[in-house]
Amino acid sequence: MILLTARLLFVKLRAMVGKVAEESVKVRKTREKLRRRLEEMDQGITPQALKRKSSEIQRWIARHAATRTALKKKSISLFDENQNAASISQKVSSLMDALKKP
Repeated sequence: MILLTARLLFVKLRAMVGKVAEESVKVRKTREKLRRRLEEMDQGITPQALKRKSSEIQRWIARHAATRTALKKKSISLFDENQNAASISQKVSSLMDALKKP
């Protein structure tokens, strides 16, 4: 899956650039090494591996359930009408000062 995406990206890039210079031996070796590594990663993604990772995540969630915040007791909003605005950075402050000066 990752390898296929990388290949498609390379093909599109080559088409955009046009004629590409010959690769050096070092670049070719590195490309092959990367291709092999991506193929190994793709082979590691199996239904069994996904199930195993899913159960690991569920166990982690269960193990840390005691430290979790109960959202029913807490109000959460995405925008708090700037009640808790971030402080102004030095760069923005200096730009504001420069704009205020005549």
